[in-house]
Amino acid sequence: MLYLLVQVNESIKRIVSKHVVSIKFTNNQFSDLFGAVTSGEYGDREVEVFIRREKSESWKKVDNGLKGNLEMLEVLKYSQVKFCLIEKTHLDTSQITNTLNAFDILMNNSYQTLLLQHCTEYNDCNKLYNEIIDLFRNQNVGWTGGVHDTIGKAFVNRIMNAIWYIDLHLSTLHARSCNLPVFFTQLKTYQDGKTYNKFYHTSYHKKNPLSQQKLVYLSSSLELSVSQPWANNDVWNQVIPATLSLIEILKKYAGYLTITTTNMNILHHSDGSARNPENDCTMY
Repeated sequence: MLYLLVQVNESIKRIVSKHVVSIKFTNNQFSDLFGAVTSGEYGDREVEVFIRREKSESWKKVDNGLKGNLEMLEVLKYSQVKFCLIEKTHLDTSQITNTLNAFDILMNNSYQTLLLQHCTEYNDCNKLYNEIIDLFRNQNVGWTGGVHDTIGKAFVNRIMNAIWYIDLHLSTLHARSCNLPVFFTQLKTYQDGKTYNKFYHTSYHKKNPLSQQKLVYLSSSLELSVSQPWANNDVWNQVIPATLSLIEILKKYAGYLTITTTNMNILHHSDGSARNPENDCTMY
C-alpha cells in the first residue's frame, strides 16, 4: 500500500489541493490514481505526471505519463505526485470551420454594394429622398464596406436638399440656361410631369427668391461628397458627372445673383440717374 501526497494543477491554478491518498501499487497505473483523486472528471484531458520525494526537490516528469506504473514510487521511494492538465491550444474542426465561415461572410459582406433603405414617406421631401435611391438602384450603384449608412446617406441627403430647394425655381433657372441635369430629370416625379414642393405653389406664405448664400452652401456640401475616394469608382460614372453638373448650375446662378446684387448696389449709391430721359422715355 502506498500513501501519497497528491495534487492536480491546470496551468498555475491548483484544481485539486494537496491531500493524502492511499492506493495499492501493484497492478495499478498513474491513470488509476488520477481517476481516484478527480473522480473521473477530467478523463478526456491530456495529463502530464510529475513525482518527487519531498518539497525541497524539483519535480521529475514521468515519461509514460498516466500509463506509468505506480511500482516506481515504491522502488524509488517517491511520495509526492503532481498531475498537470495540458491546456487546450486548438479548436476542434467544427469550431475552425464555423470561424472560417463567419470570417468569409464578413469579408463577402464588406465587398457587397449596398444602398440605403427607403424612409417612411411623411411628405414630398421624403418622396424625393426615396426616388433618388430608386434612381441610384437603377444605375446599379452603391457603397461597400458598410459606409452606405454614413457617407452614402450624407450624399443622398445633399442631393435631396439641393433639388428640393431649386425645385421651386426650375423655370427661373431655365431662363438663365441653368437647366437641371438630364440624369436627375429621370426622377419619377419629374417623369410624371410634376414637381415636389407643391405646398410652395398652393400656399399663401411669402415666396422667397433664390438665395445666393443658400446656393453656395448647397454646392459646397455636394463638393464635399464628390471629392471623396468612393466617387472615383467606375460604377458612379453616370451619377458623379450629373452631380458635378448640378453643382455647376448652383454656382452659376449664385454668381449671377452676386453680379446682380453688386450692380444694384452701384446704382443705389450712384449720383447719376438710372435712366436717361432722352433715350428711356417717350415724349407726347
